Amino acid sequence: MKTTLGIMLALSVSVLVACSKRSSGTADLIPIYPVKVGEKTDFYEVVGPNDVKFAEGVKIKLVPEAGGKSNGFVFMRPNGEIGGYMRCECSGATTSSCRTTNDNPNHPACAGGCTDSEGNLHGCTLAGPLPGPPRDPTLLSFRAAESK
Repeated sequence: MKTTLGIMLALSVSVLVACSKRSSGTADLIPIYPVKVGEKTDFYEVVGPNDVKFAEGVKIKLVPEAGGKSNGFVFMRPNGEIGGYMRCECSGATTSSCRTTNDNPNHPACAGGCTDSEGNLHGCTLAGPLPGPPRDPTLLSFRAAESK
């Protein structure tokens, strides 16, 4: 009985210690990858690295971010449910003017550009989709390519 009580006490203490050692205010980054040109679903077709065309009835809603810039958008299925989240970004950018443009409601695109750490200019690309918009877009980690 004393042995069982001792094991349970030690286990409880280790669980409490583990719970108290949570991250110091930093959350895990959410990886997001470039779209694949030619990918087609019931809701969208990727027609270019910075261009997507949505099916009839699918609506998009720009997601405003800090500074009033809208890099990302949510697409809504015809039944009103969230279909996913996409974002305009650059891999390895140190500065970025990427934003989502929506002059055609079914055909949003990425505009702007970015500069990498070596001063090279790059065009923005579309990334996603994620199941829905992140609570904090600054936690997204834009990856150059999906690792397999």
